Amino acid sequence: MNATALRNLVEVRFPAAFSPAKPHQHKFIPTGVNEIDTLIGGGVPLSALSEICGSTISTSGKTSVLMSLLAQATKQGQFCALVDGGDAFDPASGEAVGVSLPHLLWVRCGKTKQKLPPLEQAFKVTDILVQSSGFGLVIVDLSNFSERVVRKVPLTSWFRFSRVVEKQPMALVFIEREPHATSCAGLVLKVKNSPAVWTGNLFTQCSVEAEIVRAHDKKQSRSTGSSFTLKSQWA
Repeated sequence: MNATALRNLVEVRFPAAFSPAKPHQHKFIPTGVNEIDTLIGGGVPLSALSEICGSTISTSGKTSVLMSLLAQATKQGQFCALVDGGDAFDPASGEAVGVSLPHLLWVRCGKTKQKLPPLEQAFKVTDILVQSSGFGLVIVDLSNFSERVVRKVPLTSWFRFSRVVEKQPMALVFIEREPHATSCAGLVLKVKNSPAVWTGNLFTQCSVEAEIVRAHDKKQSRSTGSSFTLKSQWA
């Protein structure tokens, strides 16, 4: 049987065998910050682990991104969970920027009599949430933990989260000082601020730079960045 006849036979039995593969359509939850959404191609990806990182020495902008992301997801009717490792979330500030609190499960780590350290509580609760399949967005705020503590989290833990969430129609986002999931992350975004703008005695806005460290296609290509201005949540 020659090659042409073989190809015809395969096409008859498997019509899609020689059709061009359709590109995978990534789905996202927009952050609500237009410059970031443009930079990362629409928003934080579903079925992937993402990291948003920034310094705690000064306002980096990652808290504003967290709030905006929650507001966007809850406006869409998504049920969201915030695993608050440092008990830093302010519901009033969240509601003021559009977070629908009835659509948000707020888990405050370290506020119970459990003997588990707050970081271990955060990871155990996150494991339960991603296994539940009931949330469109799970955010884990680890930014109040020291780098010395977070670096002790084994790579197998990050890998396990990545494998579980890739089978779920949800976005799993870690807020940290520095990235730790490495190749397990579908998106790593770093944000940092420039000098703040003050009006009278109020901190009204800050200029933020965002940089993609790792994109959802998991290619460690050259970093891409963007600068923009965010209004303060406390002005």
